[in-house]
Amino acid sequence: MEFTCIPRRTLAVSVTGGECGLHCNHCNGHYLGHMVPIGAARTVLASGEYTSILLSGGADSTGGIPLSGHLGFVEWVRGRGIRVNAHVGLQSDEDVRILAPFFDRVSLDYVWDDETIREVYHLPRSGRDYLHAIETWTRMLAADTSGDVRSRIHLHLTVGLKGGIVTGEFAAIDSLRALAPASLVFLVLIPTEGTVYGSVPTVPLSQVESVFAYARRTLPSTDLILGCMHPRAEGYGEELARLAELYGFRGVVGEAGAVPSARRLEECCVFYRQETSIPAAESL
Repeated sequence: MEFTCIPRRTLAVSVTGGECGLHCNHCNGHYLGHMVPIGAARTVLASGEYTSILLSGGADSTGGIPLSGHLGFVEWVRGRGIRVNAHVGLQSDEDVRILAPFFDRVSLDYVWDDETIREVYHLPRSGRDYLHAIETWTRMLAADTSGDVRSRIHLHLTVGLKGGIVTGEFAAIDSLRALAPASLVFLVLIPTEGTVYGSVPTVPLSQVESVFAYARRTLPSTDLILGCMHPRAEGYGEELARLAELYGFRGVVGEAGAVPSARRLEECCVFYRQETSIPAAESL
């Protein structure tokens, strides 16, 4: 394993504060409460403590996160040498064209199962919309910069997203064969109090392992990463980290994944590649 990550130098910023229009079954806006509202972010970042941000927020009725109205803030951030990882949701093609030059990294949730999309996100969308999002960001980023633009796009796949049940994950991995993404970040559903899925069982580790193993066989050239959103209680996190190492993951997020020989990363895990930053926004 190449790296372990404790992202203490990445500030999570929400462009919508604690508000989300979707009230998804697994979150219901809960995790937005852990983020700094964008109105307070400049003051926090002025301390010099942070070297990057995760720019996210609640989604609207289309599944998109309203980022285009905050590009002045992004320019200010990147003008200070602070890198930006944007969790973008499902943007229109035109908004992708506008946004692409401003982000060092783009994080895209990836769901392929249509029923899961309807049940969890309450969206009239399909898996092909998520695949189209990858293709659109790849095309727009290629127009913005040279080199391997795939290394700026990081897909996030949640194991057990549909109420702790593994369904659609194998098909989602299959749908990525042709793309051979540069990286795939795995999350695991956290049963969260105050959500529809608050009392569902934690995804059995044996089922998580089957997804990890399938991804490693199916996407041999893709960097697999265990991301920050996964249960940690009663040794569960330690077991996930053990499985990640067993199946050749490039990195893990969390203390449980500490490997003596691994590089320590203090930013969001998508910054594990150091060579793919883009010029500061003010120079674009």
